[in-house]
Amino acid sequence: MKVLLLISIFLSFYSSAETKVVESTLFYEVAPASKGNLLETVNSASPIRENGDVFHGYTKYEINWRFWWKSNSKQCAFTKVETTLKLKYTMPQLRSSKSDVKVVWSKWYPNLEIHEKGHGKLAKDTAYKIDKNLLSLGPKANCNLLEKAGNKLAHKLMGELKKSSKQYDLNTNHGETQNAWLYLHL
Repeated sequence: MKVLLLISIFLSFYSSAETKVVESTLFYEVAPASKGNLLETVNSASPIRENGDVFHGYTKYEINWRFWWKSNSKQCAFTKVETTLKLKYTMPQLRSSKSDVKVVWSKWYPNLEIHEKGHGKLAKDTAYKIDKNLLSLGPKANCNLLEKAGNKLAHKLMGELKKSSKQYDLNTNHGETQNAWLYLHL
């Protein structure tokens, strides 16, 4: 037991985790002629379509992980973990000088952004968990076992993220309960 404790202390001094987050936003242009056709214009301009539905915002994530290890004749342990999260938001961008359109936009758009950033936070939390949990994974008898255990753990967390993101959309009705639906502001 003392040996395992000493190994854990030793590894904590010589191991590191690093989460890199790269965020970007792809804007699609919305140029309504009036407040009356704002919803129709956004629906028409949006590139986000899923199962016949049109959405005004979208968050795409990609999480990749890499790890390095050290081994001796008895065991293999991670020494460094690097997780990279690429977050890409797709959002509308207003092109209008009409004051009534701007008033509606200023009430609606921040809510849409909050909803999409909520998806982003779920992905960030998962990327950090992958880093932390991989690095805290105990030594294995060989590096092949360690690699398999690490990938299994990371894939499990990715599955949980997918479920959490779907549940977030169910709980908020894709942002409606957060006032992220444009019709609520017209």
